[in-house]
Amino acid sequence: MGKRFASALITLSLLVFLISPLTATAQGSGQGLEISPPLLDLKADPGQTIKSEIRVRNVTKDTLVVKAQFEDFVASGEDGQPKILLNPDEKSPYSIKDWLGATPSVTLAPEQRETIPITITVPQDASPGGHYGVVRFTGAPPEVEGTGVSLSASVGTLILVNVSGDIKESAKIAELFVSKNGKRANLFEYGPLDFTLRIENNGNIHLQPKGTVQVTNIFGKTVYLSQINQEGRNVLPSSIRKFEQSMGSKLMFGPYKLKADVVYGSSNQITSDTVTFWVIPYKVIIGTLLLIFLIVFAFRRYNRFIINRASKNHNVAPKKPKKKLNKFKK
Repeated sequence: MGKRFASALITLSLLVFLISPLTATAQGSGQGLEISPPLLDLKADPGQTIKSEIRVRNVTKDTLVVKAQFEDFVASGEDGQPKILLNPDEKSPYSIKDWLGATPSVTLAPEQRETIPITITVPQDASPGGHYGVVRFTGAPPEVEGTGVSLSASVGTLILVNVSGDIKESAKIAELFVSKNGKRANLFEYGPLDFTLRIENNGNIHLQPKGTVQVTNIFGKTVYLSQINQEGRNVLPSSIRKFEQSMGSKLMFGPYKLKADVVYGSSNQITSDTVTFWVIPYKVIIGTLLLIFLIVFAFRRYNRFIINRASKNHNVAPKKPKKKLNKFKK
């Protein structure tokens, strides 16, 4: 039971870390580690051995024995959350798990910081492009270290290795659409609206797409302009990542054009897409027209009622004309 709970705690901690990679601190059951950097983006040639380092700090008041473990990860969903492959039967086509050299455990006193070397040996026959993995650190008190019952959490550094060779940088806009409250459409009553851009990586290397999302009205005037992926998030090969924007204006009317221009790769390639949508408060318009119709109808009925009433009150029989006398009648 203790092992299962510890495994669940480690997995949960890693998920929290990977969702928010800038927060490199994990704590659980009194144990806690802080690491830097949360991500390593490296370049290497086939057959080359590269070295890097990760700084680990014990943020607790207890002594911890820190160990490193190597795992693969793949893209999970379109929100950019990496999926750690803890099951030995799960394989990644971009694995570096076997490239990482053994890292000795270290004992850290409270608040002590240690630099841990990382060695990556790229095979001579490694395929060009991106390869990915994670170095996961766990900490446990010396008295329970090795017993398998520690409830220590873990943190990890994502490692992205770009192997030189025939690098293929290819991306496209898989989809661009407008929605409100999670419902996609081309006709809306009012804002604010959400714009979703799905970018597909068809190459063999991770990409950091940039660009703009622009909205223009019927007169060609720009009413909204925003940058794409200012955080520098990666899109892994053979995956799709979505980027979302929000246009906060509520007062909109008429047809609009949404255009996305995406720049990616070392040569700044561009891919674009455009969609048209309408914002018409049709319920308000229909209600207003109905109200006007009712007012006009009621006014005409009232006017007719007044006229009929006035006619009844002044209804007098017409006088018969008098016969004129013939002056020349004898």
